[in-house]
Amino acid sequence: MSDIEIRPVTEAEFGNFTAAISEGFSSDLREVIAERDRRAFPVERTLAAFDGATIVGTFGGLDLTLTVPGEQQIAIEGTTIVTVFPTHRRMGLLRSMMDQHLELAYQRGDALAGLWSSSSDIYGRFGYGIATHSRSLAIEGSQIIFRDSVAVERVRRVSPETVESEIRDVYGRVALRTPGMFARDDLIWRDHVLADDEWKREGSTTHRFVVHDGPKGVDGYAIYRQKASESNDGHPNGTVSIVEVIAESAVGRASLWAYLTRIDGCPNVRVGNAPLVDPLSAMVTQPRRVAVTAVYDALWIRVLDVATALSTRRYETDGSLVFEVLDSFRPESAGIYRLTVEGGIGTCGRSDADANADLRIDVEALGALYLGGGNANHLADAGRVVGSAEALRTLHRMFHTDEQPWCNWVF
Repeated sequence: MSDIEIRPVTEAEFGNFTAAISEGFSSDLREVIAERDRRAFPVERTLAAFDGATIVGTFGGLDLTLTVPGEQQIAIEGTTIVTVFPTHRRMGLLRSMMDQHLELAYQRGDALAGLWSSSSDIYGRFGYGIATHSRSLAIEGSQIIFRDSVAVERVRRVSPETVESEIRDVYGRVALRTPGMFARDDLIWRDHVLADDEWKREGSTTHRFVVHDGPKGVDGYAIYRQKASESNDGHPNGTVSIVEVIAESAVGRASLWAYLTRIDGCPNVRVGNAPLVDPLSAMVTQPRRVAVTAVYDALWIRVLDVATALSTRRYETDGSLVFEVLDSFRPESAGIYRLTVEGGIGTCGRSDADANADLRIDVEALGALYLGGGNANHLADAGRVVGSAEALRTLHRMFHTDEQPWCNWVF
């Protein structure tokens, strides 16, 4: 480890940096990926582990804006492109890069860091907690029948050239009211959401786009791909792969799903990232036809500035708690805090060191509760929150939200 240098890359080293990222994620370097990485990561937002002149580990930070409970938004450090070469495992490189990464984020004023984990056994040790979950769905489209009480209207196709102007506003409105969703700037729209590289398609078509027009304009949209296939008896048996379905009205949501499950030749509908709670199964007469094939951890949250983070979000229950935060990775974040909520607005700050805490909570559990989808009682059963039954009830009521958080973007 003494021979390893960890630092941001230079402009001249950026090509080697992107090549190392691709290798770390078991991919060949593609020019388009290298160009997007260059736009996404100024050199000062990179970290690399150098063994001599060779890059053997990578790290990057994205400037993101996250919706938190109460339709509030907060700047967050997006932790991403984390790799360590197999030749340099068990040397403390990941820990050292993470330490620098989080400290730089804190110095920039970010109260949170967040990531989408490729392996769920890594990031808890650094204080990240699972703040949202997602589901994979397999839908038998030909069997979907909507209940008589569900209003369904027509949707219309839009072109790749005009789609962003049609859907950008509705996305912004839905993202603002959904904890866990990110604001999207021009770069995210161009390089991630609407980018339609051939290597991403895996044999499917290019993106298809449909929108639903509500009374005041577009109030929902869907992005999807199709892949033709045949059953053993020669009948069409293609698949619709959902990239994104966003809707702010019940009619818009039902109309989009009615369209997506009625595409000729494609009776199989697959969704890789659906909200944990979604009304689709309640809209149809046979909810088993909306089968959940997987439930998995999605956005992980790491609280860096406890007082700022807890004072930014809103709460659905008033109350007051004095709690001790345990943080072995960043001891400077640990300590005793007081949170007071009045009228849904929280005020949080450090309390006296000798104050009697109502409960103790590790920073990973605090991240899991932060967006409102966690369960304080379950975390207490796991020993990650310790306090009286009354204090635990207060913690759960204060932090839990009716709106289930959802992160719709893997970054």
